[in-house]
Amino acid sequence: MDCPTCGAPLPADANYCPKCGRLVATAATPPAKGGGMRWLIVVLVVAAAAVVLLLVISILAAILIPNFIHARAESAMAADEGNLKTIATGLEEYAVDHNGKYPDHLPQLVPQYLKALPPVPGGDGTGAYDYHHPASLPGPAAPYEIWDDGSMDPTVFGGIPRGVNGPRCDHDCKYVVYRANYGIIGVPGTSTPTSR
Repeated sequence: MDCPTCGAPLPADANYCPKCGRLVATAATPPAKGGGMRWLIVVLVVAAAAVVLLLVISILAAILIPNFIHARAESAMAADEGNLKTIATGLEEYAVDHNGKYPDHLPQLVPQYLKALPPVPGGDGTGAYDYHHPASLPGPAAPYEIWDDGSMDPTVFGGIPRGVNGPRCDHDCKYVVYRANYGIIGVPGTSTPTSR
């Protein structure tokens, strides 16, 4: 390229003519070839990594969330069984102190035999246990039964017998019942507590 004023040859990177000192416009350096393509590749790789990460998180959530829910239901069932046994212990202590007679109502156990009547776990804290004196279910005679409110998840009843000496509950039990002289049993949903 030559200077338009004096015609002297200009070096490739010159902004001024070395002979006359005139300002000479030079061509801008062309952008590197493939620069736009590099950004597109980077964006595509980042997007693919985000999709893979989202899939992995979704799969983990699909596996873990049901397990956490089931573990919570099992915990509520264990607490329910513990509450029933605690109330039964209070009833037996009452009977020892009252010449073998059981109370007419569970509140008679408070505060001497129980600090407070426990609520049925797993709900909103308002569920109460039903007390049947004498026992209301068919089977061997028993002085009492304690029923929960039927709010337990039926999938966690597998280890509990259905009724006295019955087969194991298989998702068909609704109530967890403590029967005196026997222990914890499951009762199907068709049976309901008849008295308080």
